[in-house]
Amino acid sequence: MIDTVTTETESTEFQTDNLQRFIFDGIPVRGEWIHLSKSWQEVLNRRQYPQAIQNILGEMMAAAGLLAATVKIKGRLVLQIKSDGPVNLMMVECTSENTVRAFAQWEGDIADDISLEAMTGKGALAITIDVEGSKQPYQGLVGLNDDSIASMLETYFKQSEQLETRIWLAANEQSVAGLFLQQLPGENNNEEANEEDWIRLSQLAATITNEELLTLGAGTLLHRLYHEEHCRLLSLTDFNFACSCSRERVADTINLLGEADALDLVETQGEIEVACEFCNEHYHFDKVDVAQVFSANSTPELDSKTLH
Repeated sequence: MIDTVTTETESTEFQTDNLQRFIFDGIPVRGEWIHLSKSWQEVLNRRQYPQAIQNILGEMMAAAGLLAATVKIKGRLVLQIKSDGPVNLMMVECTSENTVRAFAQWEGDIADDISLEAMTGKGALAITIDVEGSKQPYQGLVGLNDDSIASMLETYFKQSEQLETRIWLAANEQSVAGLFLQQLPGENNNEEANEEDWIRLSQLAATITNEELLTLGAGTLLHRLYHEEHCRLLSLTDFNFACSCSRERVADTINLLGEADALDLVETQGEIEVACEFCNEHYHFDKVDVAQVFSANSTPELDSKTLH
């Protein structure tokens, strides 16, 4: 039985670029479902990725949205893989404003059927939670020892949070999706019953296929899995792609170089060009632009014609 307990009743129309929370009556288990399409397309439209990287980056994007919904902070959550393999960096950022962005860096040719282990080599998956106003962000690390992003995150929750967690992730060229299930401390003392409930609910969720995860809406999917359970849908959260880069921020970075070094770069290269890794926006600063950055008597005119 699927009950909606919010003012937003899910329609039969397929919904995307949002996250659906859900709980079970009388059972200390919570869940989340996420599906991203438009925001995922924004990532792919800005840079062409080899198929294998695209699949993993998409799974990371869905996972970041699921994790951000569990921490409920004002700030940002970053999911990042740094390694010594041919794919040396993959990063997804999700903010409390429900924006998401992602990118990856790699060297050489990446085969479509390459494994995650061969793709990354030695390294770590980092979960960084940067709360607005805090002096230092929290960071949790888990080794790249499992064969999937979902397995790594399940290991992280078990080791760091001592919470039984199951995660299912899927990605293709059109969309990314994820399902999150987590056992919570029980309010009653019947640990045996709580454990039986957890096993049943997680085993039911494990029957899900990638196709179902990518093509079914939250209500339909949860009904298929839990039609004999009292599952309650909570609030929907909408997501969209957004990048925080700007010409002003690039000017601040150039200012850190120092005027002499910045002008030297212009003389050598003809201009300073900075590209945002996330959105692939290119910012160009010529000699006049750089002089304006370092002018103490005027505000930089950052709406330059050299912006592309």
